[in-house]
Amino acid sequence: MRRVFSTGTACALLAVFSATAIADQTSALTAKPQPVTMVQLKDASRLDNQLVQLTAVVRHSHTAQMFTLGDKQGPEIHVIVPYPATDGASIGDSVALTGFVRHFDASTFEKDYQWFRRADYPDVKGGDWVIVATSVRTSEGTELVPPMTISTTPPSPAKK
Repeated sequence: MRRVFSTGTACALLAVFSATAIADQTSALTAKPQPVTMVQLKDASRLDNQLVQLTAVVRHSHTAQMFTLGDKQGPEIHVIVPYPATDGASIGDSVALTGFVRHFDASTFEKDYQWFRRADYPDVKGGDWVIVATSVRTSEGTELVPPMTISTTPPSPAKK
C-alpha cells in the first residue's frame, strides 16, 4: 500500500513539473510584441525581424493582402497580410496591427512563408521595408489575418 502511494505521488509530481516546464518553454518561444509609433517605423532598419505592435491609419489600400501606413508627406511602409486575407483594409481605416518588420525579398519570403506568392504582392519592391502581419484588426473588430497563418515566431535567420 505504501509503495502505491509513493508511486502515485511521484507520478503526480512529475506531471506538475512537466506541465510547468512546458509552459515556461512556450512563453520563452513566443515573442512579445514591442509597441512602436509611426515615427519609429521611419527608421525600420532598427526594428528588423522584431515583432511590433501599433495602431495607425491606412494610407493606401492596394489589395486585400496589402496596404500602406504612413503620414501624408512622409514615407510609407507596406503591410503584407497573409494570403488569403479574410477582408481588406480601406483607406482611412484605423487598424491595430501586430507583425514582423522585414526587409522585403520575394525569394526569401517564398521560402519563409508557405502562403506567400509573388503575384499577390506586385506593388512591393525588393529592398522595401514591410510589416508581415500576424494580426490586423479594424476599428469594427474584423480580423484580416487568416487564423491558420498567424504566428508570433519569426522565420529562421537566413544561413550565410
